[in-house]
Amino acid sequence: MSILSSPWIAITVAKSGTTSAEVDLEGPCDSVQVIIPTIDTATVALQVALEYDGSNTYYTLGNSQTTVSGTGNYATEFRLGGYRYIKIVCSAAQTTAARTFYVRGRRQ
Repeated sequence: MSILSSPWIAITVAKSGTTSAEVDLEGPCDSVQVIIPTIDTATVALQVALEYDGSNTYYTLGNSQTTVSGTGNYATEFRLGGYRYIKIVCSAAQTTAARTFYVRGRRQ
C-alpha cells in the first residue's frame, strides 16, 4: 500500500475571524493532516466543497470529524473521504492574532 501526500500548505484564520480561505489539496484525499497552532479556545472543524471557484458552497464535515475544544498547539488528522477543497473553521473568533494552520492531503 502506497500513501501519497501533497506538500504542506499554510492556511490562515484572520484576526477576529473564524474561517480560513479555501484550499486546494491538489487531488481527492482520503485524509488531511492538520497542524493546529496555539489558538484562542475554540473547537476546530473542516468544511469541504466539490469545486474550487471562490464562490461555491462549503459543507461542514460530519460531527465525528470535529476536534475537541482547546487551545491548539497539536497535530491531528481528519478523514476526508475523497474531498479535495477545504476550509478550517474555528468555533470562536481568534481575537489576539491571525492563526496559521498547516495542512497536507493524503491519499492511498
